[in-house]
Amino acid sequence: MDENRKSSSFCEGDRGQAEAATAWQAEHFPQVAVSLGVKGGDFLPVTEAWRRDGDMVAGLLDYQNRFATGMDDRVRAAHLISFYSHHLSIAAAAVYLGTMLVPDLSPDGLAFRFEPVVPHDRISPMEMRPSDISRLHFRLERFVRGDDRALLFHDLFVASVLPVIDALHARTGLSPVAQWRLAADGIAGAFLEVGTALGDEERAMAEALAIINRTGSPLFSNAVRYQRIEAVCDGVAVERVFRLRSGCCLYYRTEGGDFCDVCVLLDTKTQRDRLHAHIERTGGL
Repeated sequence: MDENRKSSSFCEGDRGQAEAATAWQAEHFPQVAVSLGVKGGDFLPVTEAWRRDGDMVAGLLDYQNRFATGMDDRVRAAHLISFYSHHLSIAAAAVYLGTMLVPDLSPDGLAFRFEPVVPHDRISPMEMRPSDISRLHFRLERFVRGDDRALLFHDLFVASVLPVIDALHARTGLSPVAQWRLAADGIAGAFLEVGTALGDEERAMAEALAIINRTGSPLFSNAVRYQRIEAVCDGVAVERVFRLRSGCCLYYRTEGGDFCDVCVLLDTKTQRDRLHAHIERTGGL
């Protein structure tokens, strides 16, 4: 990675591009927050936040209970690695796709906090009470450039997520292989969402697969891919691209749970039939 990296400086030109990209991300994906700055405040470095015995890990695992009833430790871990990887990838993809910069996601270059989301429909400034919904707020300190941006992003992402996977494996027993697959799904899904919002789906999907599909990478999987589905809604032809998973979030093991429409455990025909029905039901939204 060092030979590929050309610069780690946070010059004014880089800052301007990064600020524009993060402002765009805040408008289109407010469920994730990003700040640009230096060390300090109440942000925890990745290595500290993901200590195996840390309060952050316990709190984030507990938060997953809001998404389903009857979760055991492994289901919570599967949801958490999916949640964390997807939201980290949303934050990173906005910069990566919107500029020529790669955010430094390394454990010593990335910090975050888990913060309440303030409701938008508050009545007055006196009633700015946090809701029970929280979000990940990432702090990026610097950005890097390299000849192979996909390789650089890959290496930084793997280094960043490794402490997460180690901590969740130690606390819950969910295998690293299963977690890496869900992390790859997070990248693929986030890049598709950001690319769609940018009006550049094809480039975003190609960039995501260039990051994930590297021989020898823990992220590599033949299963993660994109599928274009067509349907007719109220007489109008509608088309939508979906990210098909390489890992399983284990939702089907919760009370009343089922397989996701894009679950890797479903056969191809069932996936297509479910996604086709989803488009007809939602009008492609």
